Amino acid sequence: MASITRGYQAIMKRLITLTVLVFLVMPSLASEEEIEYRQDVMSAIGSTMGGIGKILKGEVDQPSNLPLLANALGELAQITGDLFPEGSEGGDALPAIWEEPEDFNQAVAALQEAAAAFREAAASENPMQAAGGAIRNVGRSCKGCHDNYRD
Repeated sequence: MASITRGYQAIMKRLITLTVLVFLVMPSLASEEEIEYRQDVMSAIGSTMGGIGKILKGEVDQPSNLPLLANALGELAQITGDLFPEGSEGGDALPAIWEEPEDFNQAVAALQEAAAAFREAAASENPMQAAGGAIRNVGRSCKGCHDNYRD
C-alpha cells in the first residue's frame, strides 16, 4: 500500500511540475474583453477609412467632415500600438506580433506617420486634392500590417 501511495505522489508531483512549466512557457492569452476592445478599435479605424473614402470619391457631399475624420483616424492610429501588449495573444492577431515586436512596432509607426500626414493634407487649403495620395499611404500601411499580422 505504501508503494502505491509513493507512486501516486510521484505521478502527482510530475503532473504539477508539468502544469507549472506549461503555464510558464505558454504565452498568456488576452481576455475576451481585451480582444473585443482591440477589434472594436480596429473596426473604428476601418469605418473611419470608409467614411473618408466616400467623401474623397464624391459619394457623399461632406468635404467639411474630412478634417474631423482625419483627426479621428490620427487619434485611433496613436493608440493602435497599445492594443497588443505582451501576453495579449488571441483573436485575429497572429503570433508574429509578439514574436517580431520590432517589426510590428515599425508597422504601427508607419500607420501613425501616414495618419499624421493625412491629417495635415486634410487640413490644407484644398483638402480634397491633397488628401488622395495621403489616404492611399494610410491604406498601404493598413494592408501591410494585415498581410503580416492578421489571420
